[in-house]
Amino acid sequence: MLQKRTDHDEEAIERSGEMAALETGRSVAESSGEKTAEPKKEEEHVSIFWRIFGGTILSIVALVTITLYNNISSSITDLRAEVSREREARAELVKKDEYNSRVTAMYERIRGIDAIKVELEGQKEKIHTNATVVDGVKKDTNATIDALKKDTGVTIDALKKDSAALEVLKERVAALETVKKDIATLDALKEKLTGAAADLKVLRDELSKVSADVQRNKTSDLERKTTRDVQYKQVEETLKELQKACRTAAKSSPAWKAGRGRQSRSARSSAPVRPAHPNPPRPRRPAR
Repeated sequence: MLQKRTDHDEEAIERSGEMAALETGRSVAESSGEKTAEPKKEEEHVSIFWRIFGGTILSIVALVTITLYNNISSSITDLRAEVSREREARAELVKKDEYNSRVTAMYERIRGIDAIKVELEGQKEKIHTNATVVDGVKKDTNATIDALKKDTGVTIDALKKDSAALEVLKERVAALETVKKDIATLDALKEKLTGAAADLKVLRDELSKVSADVQRNKTSDLERKTTRDVQYKQVEETLKELQKACRTAAKSSPAWKAGRGRQSRSARSSAPVRPAHPNPPRPRRPAR
């Protein structure tokens, strides 16, 4: 409220200052106009003070009245607002009848509470007895819980031992699985070895057959060589006999003698070399 009043006062003072400035300017203008104009007969009886400052005084009075009016109007609006607030506050107040009815109801309730106090004391006793029973039950439950904790600790230790044994068994099972894999690989190797042994037997049989065939071929080649050698010897002997027979027949004929003399002459001049063997032996074929 005070802030609003100060705001209104400042606005009124500003307006009054502006009005005063305007009035002073107007009065100065009028005074200058009066000096220039011809004096009138009616204004001759008025003093010079009122002629100069009369307008300013009137303007000041007007400004004061305006400021007072503004202050009064602002105070009236503030009072109206306060009155409306008071009315709203009064509307929120309780009426006497309602207040009396509520007070009587509260008094009756208090009297009922006094009657209930006895019951409350009985309930308190029951609660106390129940609390003692609950304490005994708590003790029993705590004892049972401690026993259960001990049992659970024992069972947990047994489970840990069982888990350790299970881990050992798992390791053994893993080792057995590896052994099974090794056994499976050994079986596969055995099968491969049996197959290889069978193949070796077949190869041995084939080698024995091949060696028998080679020996047979060797014996047949040797026999062939012996027969060829015998045939070559027979042929050489027959050739030698034929050569001898030819020589003896040629020596006995006269033409051979004449030719022999000519040949001896020509041999002396040219002396051709005759081969030692007229029919050289053929090269032997390699054995199969």
